[in-house]
Amino acid sequence: MGIIMPPKPITELDRLSFVFNQIKQIFAVPKGFCKFTPLEKIVENEAFNGLSKDQMLSVENWQFHRDPQDPEIQNLIARGEAVYNADCLDSVAKDFPKNSWSIQKDVTGTVATLKSHLWQGFYAYHRCNTDISGYIYMGNGIKNENLPFMV
Repeated sequence: MGIIMPPKPITELDRLSFVFNQIKQIFAVPKGFCKFTPLEKIVENEAFNGLSKDQMLSVENWQFHRDPQDPEIQNLIARGEAVYNADCLDSVAKDFPKNSWSIQKDVTGTVATLKSHLWQGFYAYHRCNTDISGYIYMGNGIKNENLPFMV
């Protein structure tokens, strides 16, 4: 028969851990900020000099800082062609639902802010022609499940 354990109640810590792992999947960086090494690790690209003003305002030039989920990129990795390839990460432009990201620039036109509409409160930023970039989440931990019906 074995030992029968009563189910463990879900705590706030469990919920927080789950939400954090969901948000961690959308951490975004400018294209070229990370590289795929021969050791099959994604690391920061020390040669990254930043995107131009025009490039940083295009969603196609932002990528997710996570293990690739796109089958095309996984095939690149399997063939060994992803090493030092700028397209070795999933593109934010291909994210579902479509149009769930927007970009704004500051008054100087040198800093772009990428904003998620699915996880409201997530922002990624980049200063053009520099290696300065990052991301932050300042939300309530509730995913906007209605977004596909809103866009």
